[in-house]
Amino acid sequence: MTFRSQLFAFVFGAAALSAPSAHAQVGVNVQIGHPAWGPAVPAGTQYYYVPEIDGYYDLAAQRYIVLRNGQWVPVATVQGYNPASFHPVVVDYRGRQPWTQYRDHHARYYRPVVVKQRPVVVKQRPVVVKQRTVVVKRNDRGRDDRGRGRR
Repeated sequence: MTFRSQLFAFVFGAAALSAPSAHAQVGVNVQIGHPAWGPAVPAGTQYYYVPEIDGYYDLAAQRYIVLRNGQWVPVATVQGYNPASFHPVVVDYRGRQPWTQYRDHHARYYRPVVVKQRPVVVKQRPVVVKQRTVVVKRNDRGRDDRGRGRR
């Protein structure tokens, strides 16, 4: 429960206690709000599907539900993501396991995160190939100093 909803319940509870018991009827309907980064939700909505994380956000528990090692796990935050960049979709599901409709949600709404890649410049040192020059002196008869003839 958020602080606002707790305060709301306290005020109405105090008002109910101060009224005469014969006429005291107080109905408290706490509407769970949506996060600042998400769209408005109709009454009774429990989950968003968040395409960027390919998972869910539980409005009541205020936690993300993501797939980790083959299991759907509730987490408080999703590392490496900024919720302000999310594009959540209101899911028409009531219950405790929104991932039972995961295939449908994934097929309709999933958008892979595109990471812009920069070209990598690899600096290489110039390769110097040492060439060895062999100078062979030739004599008058066309033979070199080693006694070989011209080829």
